[in-house]
Amino acid sequence: MWRKMIPFFAAFFFLGFGLTVSSCKKKNNPIGKNLLNADDVLYSDGIDTFSIVTYTELEDSVITKNPEFNMIGSLNDATFGRVDASFYTQLLLSGFSPDFGILADISIDSAVLAFEFGGYYGKEAQQLFEVYELADELHSDSAYKSTSTVPIFLQNLVPTDNNQGLIKPDYNSPAIVGNDTTVPLLRIPIDTVFARNLLTIAESATNDQDFLGQFKGLYVKTNSGFFSPNQGGVTYLSPTKKGSKLTVYYTKDDTLNQSFDFVMPSRAIDFNHVEFDHSGSAMEQLLTNPELGQNQFYAQALTSRAKIEFPSLASLPKDAIIHRATLEIPVDYFEGDDFYISSQVVVTSRLFEGDNNKYLISTVDYNKNRRSYIVDLRNYMQNYLKGEIQNSGLYVSPRRYNTTVERIIFNGPNSTNKKQPKLNIVYTEF
Repeated sequence: MWRKMIPFFAAFFFLGFGLTVSSCKKKNNPIGKNLLNADDVLYSDGIDTFSIVTYTELEDSVITKNPEFNMIGSLNDATFGRVDASFYTQLLLSGFSPDFGILADISIDSAVLAFEFGGYYGKEAQQLFEVYELADELHSDSAYKSTSTVPIFLQNLVPTDNNQGLIKPDYNSPAIVGNDTTVPLLRIPIDTVFARNLLTIAESATNDQDFLGQFKGLYVKTNSGFFSPNQGGVTYLSPTKKGSKLTVYYTKDDTLNQSFDFVMPSRAIDFNHVEFDHSGSAMEQLLTNPELGQNQFYAQALTSRAKIEFPSLASLPKDAIIHRATLEIPVDYFEGDDFYISSQVVVTSRLFEGDNNKYLISTVDYNKNRRSYIVDLRNYMQNYLKGEIQNSGLYVSPRRYNTTVERIIFNGPNSTNKKQPKLNIVYTEF
């Protein structure tokens, strides 16, 4: 039996360069072959060079219903453009049919919409927060997307006197609520007249449906104007955490510090609305001229994925057994950048050209030492050679694609940075 074991070190070049092949065959004695050190065998033969294409592909609007985080805030990314994040959410009762006595005798002291933090992206920035009541219901059977909207009433529920809506989120300092010290919170003041109306609705509601029939929910946004390049930030909020709720504080019968909570448990419907404006950015140039992706190519949560194609994979022998296939994708990133690197990416592909359904290849951790993502493609390559999938290329995107605004700058094959993408394939041909 004749066998050839070949390593491929595929540095990526322009598609037009063509395929350069250097190989040789030699007769080997198969007896004892399996006892040889694999590296001694594999590195004794030829090297093949593939051509590939890298670019960025826009994504259709993404479902953002019931996300891990509610997102709020604006930022101006010098490379990707402007991002504006807001969200719609239901509120539910912390207890049914509460008894407040005679509501006319209650004094509403204050009301606060609070959220525990889940993180942030960009810089810590002061922004103007606004809250509006929904004019229409949120439906459990609706597939809300990042572009979806719901009608709202026009009154801003955040008091405008003394710039009460102008808030710089403090992600590290404990919050002081009355006499209690809690975890860090985003606390947005709410109009007390609206809060009194909420108590009235709550008192007559015997279940969620009763309450939601009279109060549909809230829309939370910022109105911060235009930030300078690489300024601003988007805050991630954890709506189902204990500290996330709208609390109405009131005095009854001269008893201070009484309160009632409206909560956002997992059964409450919510979704993120995120707008991207790539005008005048490097992202816009790349989308207009995909060939620029050979220098750098991008991925941005909710809006685009990095695309890597291997047009010359047909040169692999169809009877080959793949022993190892790894793709290393370096990134243009430095420690301490406010637009931090995604800790994990998801690598997907399509079974066949024209199929819009992607299948998962792997979830890959960021390799801090190599400043890259290293993808195991052994099964992908083997399935391609077996004819079970087509060579439709790879999509790479942040793992939290529908609940963050993370973005990644990848080095392309023509990058002037130190490292470019590299594919390493080792196989045996029978």
